[in-house]
Amino acid sequence: MPRITAIFAALLQISSLPPAYPRVGTTKLLDNDRVQVWNIAWLKGQPSPLHRHVYDLVGVYYEPGDRMIISPEGNRRPVSTKAGDIAFQRKGVTHIEEGISDSPLRAVFIEMKNDGPTGRTAAPSDEAPSMSGIGAKQLLDNDRVTVWAYSYGLGPDGPRHRHDRDTVVVWIQDRTPHAVWLPAGTVHAEEQTGVISEATIFELK
Repeated sequence: MPRITAIFAALLQISSLPPAYPRVGTTKLLDNDRVQVWNIAWLKGQPSPLHRHVYDLVGVYYEPGDRMIISPEGNRRPVSTKAGDIAFQRKGVTHIEEGISDSPLRAVFIEMKNDGPTGRTAAPSDEAPSMSGIGAKQLLDNDRVTVWAYSYGLGPDGPRHRHDRDTVVVWIQDRTPHAVWLPAGTVHAEEQTGVISEATIFELK
């Protein structure tokens, strides 16, 4: 009985923890039935509360920096991250995070609200090639998401292409992140969404 009581108490403590976002240093960029998209800065000397990530997430770091990750038991792990790194994390992670660099680490993170892949794809079409057909570089591919680097150079519009799955496009302009939602089957050039020359494309499964 004491062991069952301890397990119940631990579960109750976890369920009462706040989610990772919102918190100090975060701004919501996008919210719909499939995703929440956050602009995040890990501010020096401002630790987050102990929190639990309730969704699988994926994202891209757009400014480098350092942070300390603190486990519920108090173990501390310093992490240094470069701009351009891709993040992917399964739900359930519980910790505290605190920026430790003078220039904050910054990222755009996408929380995926579905518990698993939906399998939602657009009907086949020959109207335009997919991301792989225009020479985009694949950065990540797993059971939840495929991530692409889009780059076509400053000035001219890139090639028209098709997103076979629901997609979040993230780009940075003047150090300010932007995010837009594109439903499966969208055919366009990325510049039509406001992208100047480069973007990170997150196609959800």
